[in-house]
Amino acid sequence: MTFPVHKPTPAQFEVPARWTDSAIRIVVLGAGGNGSEVVDCLSSLHCAVRSLGHPYGLSVTIIDDAQVRESNLVRQRFWPCDIDQYKAIALANRYNLLLGLSWTALPNRFPSDETKFAFANADLIISCVDVNSARMAVANYPGTLKSDAMWLDMGNAHRHGQIVFGALGKSARSRFPNVLDHYPEIAEMADSQVKSCSAAESIASQDCLINRTVATAAMNILWELIRTGSTSRNWITVSLESGEQMTYPFPFKAD
Repeated sequence: MTFPVHKPTPAQFEVPARWTDSAIRIVVLGAGGNGSEVVDCLSSLHCAVRSLGHPYGLSVTIIDDAQVRESNLVRQRFWPCDIDQYKAIALANRYNLLLGLSWTALPNRFPSDETKFAFANADLIISCVDVNSARMAVANYPGTLKSDAMWLDMGNAHRHGQIVFGALGKSARSRFPNVLDHYPEIAEMADSQVKSCSAAESIASQDCLINRTVATAAMNILWELIRTGSTSRNWITVSLESGEQMTYPFPFKAD
């Protein structure tokens, strides 16, 4: 006698219906190495979904109060003409002018009164920050959020990085763990205060293509969500040193 084998299946996050009939509202928190690459990818995804018939595409708000410095050139998507501009404004202006968009730049600290509206309306928050206090500010955000708002966090070191796609709401984190569930030590880690003084020094501390690699892996999750309406991908690690990329699903659900 044989018995059927029941293979456990991972949970699937399915996008809300509004993702297909209204603008997909995305907040990018941080416009540096990962954030500037993400914004560039989002411009491509916006064009792609519009060409496939989406009525509005992506509505993006970029939050970062930092200005472009010489050390940001090469490894971030900025050029000498951008120096001394706010990063958020430089990126929003670039893609608004190139593609006729109306994306928003907020050159403000987070959290602040200026960022409340963007967070309250966000379907997806993408954190591209290099200080753990900013991640904790997202995780413990006291303001208004959509009940089904999701959180895509990105981080990297010299030649490796990680991406975690999970829920912001506490009730959904058991099904869709976020970056704090996978890396609880973040809550106890101090922020790094090390800043590069030149583009060459910046590349020495983080490989030239690590941000683009991490951003591409993260945006593949978003593309899957937009194109198919769901994803089981929860956590991705990438390594330029070994060339490996590992993907881990959401927790398995009971059948």
